[in-house]
Amino acid sequence: MSKKSKKKHNEAENKELWDRVGKELKAYDGKSFLEQYGIYMLRVQMYELSLKQDLIELFDVPEEKADRLNLASILRYYEKNDIRAHPILYVNLTEISQQRNSMAHEFLALAGTTSSIAGELGMHFFYKDLNRWSLDLELAFQQYLMLKENDMLYKDWGVKATFPYPKYEFPDENKSKGEES
Repeated sequence: MSKKSKKKHNEAENKELWDRVGKELKAYDGKSFLEQYGIYMLRVQMYELSLKQDLIELFDVPEEKADRLNLASILRYYEKNDIRAHPILYVNLTEISQQRNSMAHEFLALAGTTSSIAGELGMHFFYKDLNRWSLDLELAFQQYLMLKENDMLYKDWGVKATFPYPKYEFPDENKSKGEES
């Protein structure tokens, strides 16, 4: 493929990606804050479910085990079992799992508190975060879908999955005192 045709191909793929993202983001238009939050949580569950289906169908993970995994534990599973995928999947899983955890555990509580204290002005920051995270999620999900559709997702791209936070090892108390165990 010539440099010129490769550039046109990449531009066409990029346009398709953003068209797909834009189409999905229209679901948020005209919705209240809570409705947008609900759409975000539904879409993140759809992304998670798609990844679980991959584990079941492509990597023979038992359905019961896959059902217990969340986005972060899916990335840990990839790391532990040396499942190779496109590097963008690893980046997206890291980012989206962190955002999803924030959305599920603290976002609504903080938004409610801020709303009662600062009113509509305070809610502006939460709308901004929700809009940005919705865009990030849709971009990640559409990248995943396009890579999968083109059989480019689960190839060895020379990059291993790494969970962003190293597992903390507690020191052995006996060894720290100079004693052998």
